[in-house]
Amino acid sequence: MRNIILLIQKYRNFLFFLFLEFISLFFLFSSRNSYHHYNYLSSSNSITSSLYNFQYNMFSYFSLREINNDLLKENSNLKNQVLNKDMVVGRKFIKSEDTIYQKNFLFKEVKVINSQFKYYENFLIVNAGKKSGVKEKMGLIGTKGILGIVKNVTDNYATIRPLINPNFGLKVLHEKTNSWGDLIWIPEENNYQNIFVKNIPIYTKVKLGDYFITSGAEGLFPGGVKIGKVIEIKENIEQQTLDIKLKNEEDFSRTKIGFIAFNKTAEEIKQHLIKKWFLNLEISLGL
Repeated sequence: MRNIILLIQKYRNFLFFLFLEFISLFFLFSSRNSYHHYNYLSSSNSITSSLYNFQYNMFSYFSLREINNDLLKENSNLKNQVLNKDMVVGRKFIKSEDTIYQKNFLFKEVKVINSQFKYYENFLIVNAGKKSGVKEKMGLIGTKGILGIVKNVTDNYATIRPLINPNFGLKVLHEKTNSWGDLIWIPEENNYQNIFVKNIPIYTKVKLGDYFITSGAEGLFPGGVKIGKVIEIKENIEQQTLDIKLKNEEDFSRTKIGFIAFNKTAEEIKQHLIKKWFLNLEISLGL
């Protein structure tokens, strides 16, 4: 016993260092910090992401009946999308032409291999990355509506910032009036299905059951993709706007498949916006 005490005294600094390292790693990789955990893994450790892919495959093997039922529903929804939006479905890609904004999109099917919807920093991880052409700020669409935007990318995986994240933002349209609004997520206790639209003019004729859709203006998604159905409308007299609550079209807790939206004209749009910005600057300076 005395020898053990002497050994501990001799290496006490080293043991204390190991103790602090353990505490630091515990807090870094604990469930309460899992967003930072997965964000780190997504950007710097694709090996661990592969483990989540393996975990996903194992879960799929032992849950084939439930997954097959989900896939049948998803395939049915996809067929409806094909009929409604004139999409041409291939083995891995869906081709869509957004005639309103003259944009061509390709959609690559991906699997959601991990997700978190317990805390504010919600996220998804999908099994496609740089090798598949995925880049940051690309859109991810589900079988019913939009899921989120690509935040980080490694060679084979990507982290998605979903709609139900306080840092998510998107310009959206009221389907019937084409009024513009800002889509945001406000955390509600034990509710991850509701999203919100702000800055809609108060005179806009919005009714319960109406839908909000993507505008297509940012080039992240085609225009006209459903986002959510209106379930609550409040008037903000002070700001002369409507505060609208939507029920999200996608059930994130059951999402297993999505489609990365590849905008073939994204670079052209970017250059156009840059030129427009410089033109406005010249006009404002009187050049």
